[in-house]
Amino acid sequence: MMDASVEDPRQKAILKAAFDAFASYGFRRTSMEDISRGAGMSRPALYLHFKGKDEIFRALVAYYYDDAEQMVAEALGAPGAPAEVLARAFRAQSGQIGERILTSPHGHEILDAGMSAAGELVADGEARLTALYAEWMVRSGLRSRAEAQAMAEVMAMALKGVKAPPYETYLQRMDLLAQSFGAALTQS
Repeated sequence: MMDASVEDPRQKAILKAAFDAFASYGFRRTSMEDISRGAGMSRPALYLHFKGKDEIFRALVAYYYDDAEQMVAEALGAPGAPAEVLARAFRAQSGQIGERILTSPHGHEILDAGMSAAGELVADGEARLTALYAEWMVRSGLRSRAEAQAMAEVMAMALKGVKAPPYETYLQRMDLLAQSFGAALTQS
């Protein structure tokens, strides 16, 4: 799950262990002891890196949006019909983290915790992703800047709306959204 954007190997281990624990036990039931054990370090050593579970969760949210922004930008930069490009971008935005959350029995709790523990990070990340979609539409000549921004905002809301288990149904819903928005973008 973690890549080079998290450079410190200990922090990488902590974030991976935390994500695994949140997916296994839920946000509320995960303890700092669970995270330290998963990261292969003592609790005091864990506290040298993070003040608490909320701070670790915020770091995971920041990691997700940084990674999603990079992956979506790559997907939107590849050639293809609008529906194909959007399908790739939507799946890139979900990524491995989205799959793990939506296949976890604690997925809804994790998503809710994201809004309560890191609401401003979520809002900023969603705004950055929305800007990528709008810029792609303008760059591709599909919409004016104002129309592209409005459509990208609707895409973001729609993607949130289909984010529910089971994971296979979520993938189908994302593909349907990509087809629908792709068709709308190719019409004048």
